[in-house]
Amino acid sequence: MQRLIISLLVLLLNSSLFALSAFSQPKFAKKVQKAMFSLNTYGKDGNLLHQGTGFYVGPDGDAIADYRLFKGAYQAKVTDAAGKTFDVDCILGADDSYSIVRFKVDTKGNSVLSPVAAPQHKGGTVYAVNTESNELKYGIAAVADTSMIKGEYVYYALSSAVDEKLLGGPVFDEKGLLVGIMHSTIADKSYVLDVHFKDTLKISAIMSSSANVALNNIFIPKGLPETAEEALVYLYFKSKSASDAEYIDMTNRFVAAFPQNAEGYMRRATPLIDLQRFDEAEADLQKYLTLVEDKAVGNYNVGSAIFNKLSFQPEPAYDKWTHDVAISYMDKAIEFNRAKNIDEKEKQAHEAQFMIQKALILRGKKDCDAAIAIYEELNKRNKMPSYFYAISLAQEARGDSALACIAPLDSAIAMYSEPLPTEAGEYIIRRGKLLANAGRYRDAVKDYNKYSYLNNSRMNSTFYYERAQIEINARMFQQALDDIDKAIEISPRVPLFHFEKASLFLRVGNYDECIESCNNTIMLNPDIIDAYRLLGYAQLQKGDKEAGRKNLQKAIDMGDENAKVILEKYL
Repeated sequence: MQRLIISLLVLLLNSSLFALSAFSQPKFAKKVQKAMFSLNTYGKDGNLLHQGTGFYVGPDGDAIADYRLFKGAYQAKVTDAAGKTFDVDCILGADDSYSIVRFKVDTKGNSVLSPVAAPQHKGGTVYAVNTESNELKYGIAAVADTSMIKGEYVYYALSSAVDEKLLGGPVFDEKGLLVGIMHSTIADKSYVLDVHFKDTLKISAIMSSSANVALNNIFIPKGLPETAEEALVYLYFKSKSASDAEYIDMTNRFVAAFPQNAEGYMRRATPLIDLQRFDEAEADLQKYLTLVEDKAVGNYNVGSAIFNKLSFQPEPAYDKWTHDVAISYMDKAIEFNRAKNIDEKEKQAHEAQFMIQKALILRGKKDCDAAIAIYEELNKRNKMPSYFYAISLAQEARGDSALACIAPLDSAIAMYSEPLPTEAGEYIIRRGKLLANAGRYRDAVKDYNKYSYLNNSRMNSTFYYERAQIEINARMFQQALDDIDKAIEISPRVPLFHFEKASLFLRVGNYDECIESCNNTIMLNPDIIDAYRLLGYAQLQKGDKEAGRKNLQKAIDMGDENAKVILEKYL
């Protein structure tokens, strides 16, 4: 008889759900209400964005709601049936296609809705429930049809259209077990998404593009993957794009979830340093050292973090971190490494890495002699081109002559056999720059040519500009013009390149081309004073005194004293 009554009710509903407030409440109504809450989301300006309903599906604040409530939100709060209000702590996953979001509320001991174990069958009765001002709203319908999502989750079509106030609310079977979330209404039917679909809503190290889009449209902090290993990978990727504040929030979550994992403290120290919160960063570095298993690597990482601060953020100073302190960590790293019971070859490779970092710190301290001594010691153990290159850099930092700095580069390049490999290019281009500094311009051009050859002539405009400057000094004017033209071809809107071309044409007496290049320079940047002086001078040489006077006067008005000398001399 009861089934007959329900069937008749469903027929009467036709295109809309009855509000069950006209009938007796289902037995489970008060019980499920404890696990439901009203939800408010807020925009960037703090103003109310959306209001709706959510419900707990797990302990410690694990909840779901309609994704549409969260899109564009920067903050969210929930108010439970007892009138208590809690913040939404973080987003645990989202799917905009099926309009569902999983999130964590900052609460514990919450009531939880129990999910059904098996899918509902066609003809089965379901109850749609929602809450408005702590008053339950509910409706009844029959399952008209079912389809599958990802071959695992059910998408229910109900026999009638739902009242809009019930969208996003939970849907139950006759026993009060959670079937799903009310998803949408299309024409005369409503649709329910299987509650178990929430299990797909997870933060993972490598997200699908659709998941990323859904999450990126919510500006509330995100949770982390469930395992420490995957969470560390996730943190690595996020470190490339997240702000310091966002990244610290992520690392705070990691440390809270995995307090015995050393890596979380090291990861958190980095943005703390950027934000000049040095005492907190120092505490994290020391905690990292107590937890990390490989003390050699741990001391190396701490010393490197301190050195990075000294190199890239020297001010404000932090008295606990100096070059000597960073060096002491490298010495400890070397000491711990020597005590390791590992393969000797691996041990030597680690020690070389630590010694190289120590040499870099010594160079940062301006103790170039000690840095060079380390590289020479490494060369005695295992001669490497990179060590000769490092010696050249240290010599330059010490103030040695360009020719002295070239010698170790010759040694580095000599270690390679012909034809030279691509990796030799960085040594060759550095030698070319030093040769130019030493006034050996034609030899410098040869190294620039070798570097271009090793890179299959795929060079940027800066390279061609630099080589042109050296070629001009070597009086290789045609080659310089070719390189300037190449630079302009690659970067046609750089005024400097056009101005250099004008200067070169003026040098060789080609006034027509000089005038054209000056005009191109001024068109791109009308504030380049030198361009007006060159233009005026070239016009005078062409016999166009009126135009020449005008442009020289323009340069004078802009503060060019040289233009004044030219004007007085020729006019």
